[in-house]
Amino acid sequence: MSKADTKGLRRRLATALVGVAFISVVLLATVIFIFARQLIDGSVESQLTSIRDTRVQAFEIGAKRLQSNVSTLAADASIVDALIDLSTEFKALDEDITPAQVDELTALYDTEVLPPFVEAGEDIDASTLVPGSTAGRYLQHHYITENPDGFDLRDRLDDAGDGTEYSAAHAEHHPLLRALMENANMYDLLLVDVDSLDVVYSTKKRIDFGTSLLDGANAASGLGRVVDKLSSVAVGESVISDTFFYVPTHGQPVFFLAAAVRSGPDVIGAVVTEVPVQALTSIMTAREDWSLLGLGDTGEGYIVGSDRTLRSDTRAWLEDPDDYLGRFVDETGDQQRADLIETIGSPVLVQQVDNEAVTAGLDGDEFLGNVTNYLGTKTLSASGPANVEGVNWAVVVEIDKSETGSALNSMLRSMLLVLAVLLPAIAIVGVLLSRILTKPADSLVLSAAEIARGDLGSKVEDLGRNELGDLGRQLEGVVRELESREQAIVDQEQHINEMLLALLPPRLVDRVRRGEQAISDILDTATVVSITVDDVSGAISSDQELELEITERLSEELEALMGQFGVERIQRSSESQLYVTGLDHDDARVADAALFAMAAKKTVAEISEEFGQALEIRSGMSAGDVATGVLGTMQPSFSAWGDPPGRAVTLGSLSGPGQLLADGSVIDALGPEWDVGPPEQLPGLYDDVDAHVVYGPLDGPAQ
Repeated sequence: MSKADTKGLRRRLATALVGVAFISVVLLATVIFIFARQLIDGSVESQLTSIRDTRVQAFEIGAKRLQSNVSTLAADASIVDALIDLSTEFKALDEDITPAQVDELTALYDTEVLPPFVEAGEDIDASTLVPGSTAGRYLQHHYITENPDGFDLRDRLDDAGDGTEYSAAHAEHHPLLRALMENANMYDLLLVDVDSLDVVYSTKKRIDFGTSLLDGANAASGLGRVVDKLSSVAVGESVISDTFFYVPTHGQPVFFLAAAVRSGPDVIGAVVTEVPVQALTSIMTAREDWSLLGLGDTGEGYIVGSDRTLRSDTRAWLEDPDDYLGRFVDETGDQQRADLIETIGSPVLVQQVDNEAVTAGLDGDEFLGNVTNYLGTKTLSASGPANVEGVNWAVVVEIDKSETGSALNSMLRSMLLVLAVLLPAIAIVGVLLSRILTKPADSLVLSAAEIARGDLGSKVEDLGRNELGDLGRQLEGVVRELESREQAIVDQEQHINEMLLALLPPRLVDRVRRGEQAISDILDTATVVSITVDDVSGAISSDQELELEITERLSEELEALMGQFGVERIQRSSESQLYVTGLDHDDARVADAALFAMAAKKTVAEISEEFGQALEIRSGMSAGDVATGVLGTMQPSFSAWGDPPGRAVTLGSLSGPGQLLADGSVIDALGPEWDVGPPEQLPGLYDDVDAHVVYGPLDGPAQ
């Protein structure tokens, strides 16, 4: 064999060894990466769909609650009496103001109401806003111009002191109507006479007070339209208007709800409530608690109207208005609209959102896919229609594509790092082997051929204590090295699999191994328990070893109770632990959850006594529909969303030491076999949620 032939064989052999190793590693990494991408993408899509469904449900429930509140107000005897008295005195009021006083009124419009419109380039003649009736002008003069309080405080005036019968009726009814408005968290409460369509009463005393909805300045506004809608609905039902810029509120976006007021069989007028868009924003963002909704670092939910503009504020605006305005100008090039957003303090009715997700929602369809959002960001979006009578709105939930791909990017970087280490090492080994294996030894060449074919079990012949023997033993070492590299690849595959398994709770592992692509429970009925053990570190303070011992003991005991009562744990916040029962079961297993909470209370008491420390436990429970799954963030995690987790946390935070507070859904499920306290409404609790103290089952010892 010539020297040139030896070099050629050496090159070919080195190329073959490196190529086999490279292809094996790349193929294995590619298969793992594709599987992981499908698994994570399916999970994120399923999770986003679940969040969309819960936001649509929350919005529809919130809208129905607002409509129900207005219908209840319309049937309230105090509203009926107030409308009768105030309408009668409004019609009987035969007073007018002087031209100078009219000028004072229009001057007030110019200085107090119209400046935002001037800044936005809108030219509104203040004289067109003056009420057409003498009674309307008279009342605006006394209750607005002569009111000693400012714009937001004019509702504090009970009696204008002008000696009229209207002011006497106003002084009688206004305190109660003001209380009704405040209790219902409304922006304003208006009463409209059925015959003249005059606004005979306004709690906040804005410039719509005393105007006519028949031919006045607000007749064509949302206020006039919502009252006009009442003629087309059944008795006892309420109507809702779309959102619009409203002059009397400084141009702030608002919407109205109205219901007819009846005295006996006759309709005598209407009660109208004014609601700011912040009410919609609060519903869609869970009061800006993005982590509670499971929306990660970039996810958000908002409402879009039929004109394809926002009806609720977006996360980008709420978190950083200056950054939002800069991105808005960069995307649209429209500085004038950016200034309008800054002036009114909201992108509602200004920010356009026009993509496939919005189109599908407005057409009454559901959507899931990739779109470009309102600021030009690539997002994964899920949308659906908001089924509220009287408006055509779409609910959109989305998350940046950069966040959904963060876990995959991290995995890809790890794989590339492994390749960067393995391939040079394999190349070096291949070159060394090629030099050795070019020696004219048939047995070694045969062994090398077998090794090149992938048979690492091939035995190299022992050629004795000489150069060929050394060569054979070196080849044996190369075989062992290749086996070690192969094992390293297997170990890397196992590590990647462990990373994937860390995304899921143990009960879902078998489902993934059976080939399921979506690892989420869309909706399930479950019971959520929030448990907080008050400040172990605060109770011990000076003894860190004792603190660690107590913490470990608490963890072990609670783990044992979880197994005993069939409870799963999910981390929801830094202050408390959330536990859940009933997932993948026919019912929510409310009793098991309650027994677990009672057992946890007893366990904490025993540990407190054992260690001589004053530890207290506070608990909250709620049951209902819960969405669970995995959302792709920098640190993917399995968790639960919906009303029960939030309510359980709230009840836990409001409970006293040693108390277990539960809402009505839990009490109904526990039934009469349990000893529970009477319902009570606690400060900070949802308006429609009552709290009950749960003491324990009646047939067992009190907890």
